[in-house]
Amino acid sequence: MKMKQELILFTVTAAIFSGCGESPPEEVSVIETVEEVPVIPDSVAQWIEWAEESGDGLWEDGSHRFILKESLVYGGQEIPPFFNVEGFDFKGDTLFVSDPADQSLAAASLTTGEQIWKVGEQGGGPGHFNGICEIAAGSSRIAVCDMGNNRVSLLNFSGEFLTEISIQCPFDVMWKGDTLFVLSLAESKPLNMYNADGEFLDSCGELPEELDMLAYSNRHLHGVVAPNGHVLVISRFLAGIWKIDPATGSTELFSEISFPQGEMVNDIASGSFMVLSRDIFIGPDGMVNVILPVFSENGGPLSDGSEMLKTTAVHRYNWDGEYLDSWVIDGTVGVVLMHNGQLFSADRYADGVVIDHGVIPLNRSAEHDMNDVRSQST
Repeated sequence: MKMKQELILFTVTAAIFSGCGESPPEEVSVIETVEEVPVIPDSVAQWIEWAEESGDGLWEDGSHRFILKESLVYGGQEIPPFFNVEGFDFKGDTLFVSDPADQSLAAASLTTGEQIWKVGEQGGGPGHFNGICEIAAGSSRIAVCDMGNNRVSLLNFSGEFLTEISIQCPFDVMWKGDTLFVLSLAESKPLNMYNADGEFLDSCGELPEELDMLAYSNRHLHGVVAPNGHVLVISRFLAGIWKIDPATGSTELFSEISFPQGEMVNDIASGSFMVLSRDIFIGPDGMVNVILPVFSENGGPLSDGSEMLKTTAVHRYNWDGEYLDSWVIDGTVGVVLMHNGQLFSADRYADGVVIDHGVIPLNRSAEHDMNDVRSQST
């Protein structure tokens, strides 16, 4: 772990000036460098401009913007407890990371950044992994998706292997109390439920039939458990959020995912405005957030011609499924989680880092906020 000496502002933009309440004064905007960004097709400037103009609004007090203060970085090349980040989760003051670089699960202290333990290696035996991906820390177990071995491994918080659940192509895992939810399209139903000992309980849910042919695609489905116990599910390939009720087994479309329209070429949307939902999480304001990485016209990450421009758009929805607005976070972010009031993100293309961001609501004037931030950085 290393402390950032320079405060980095990830401006954000959940800007929602129209809709409810009076429009905040113009000086509230903290995006002061947009004009310095080259306005090229599918550029970062385009995304920020679109994000600021999107949505009908939610708050009436002007507190709907955020500064993300990059404060701590875990991992990386300086004696890392992990080398790459596919998924991460928390238990108290411990950070757990699935590392596909060496097919391991690492535990690190949030306080010191030091490695507590690291287990696993490439292989098919108990405690080994062959395609480690999403993880979830419950009340007594860590669930680890192992797509190559078609199973979910359960470990205790000391990293000891306990048991495994055989399930084809597990995409994501979530806990609700002592019930484990596993998302997989290779099974008869997408939402599969198990107890803390790995014993099967039930399965339910129905997703669009066109997803069946993509049943074995990596990083395909992701989910989050809503406060009422429903599971919200997104697909990497379809523009929608589906709500599955584990109590009744019913499925309904929660919301369509809106995104800025790019140029249509041969009936295919070109540019960064392609549909590619990366993950879903509950954001700093308690709303539903969907990560949409920004891609260029050729399908690769944005570039200014010499290096990759790292930025990611995030859509927000309320719990009625209504699209609210969008905001922007720096980095090619693939995973975001809230923990103890802090926002943590992992960059898919960085060298194994999880970043801790302090979230500062901007409900005062921009000048006051910027002065306050500068004083903190010094």
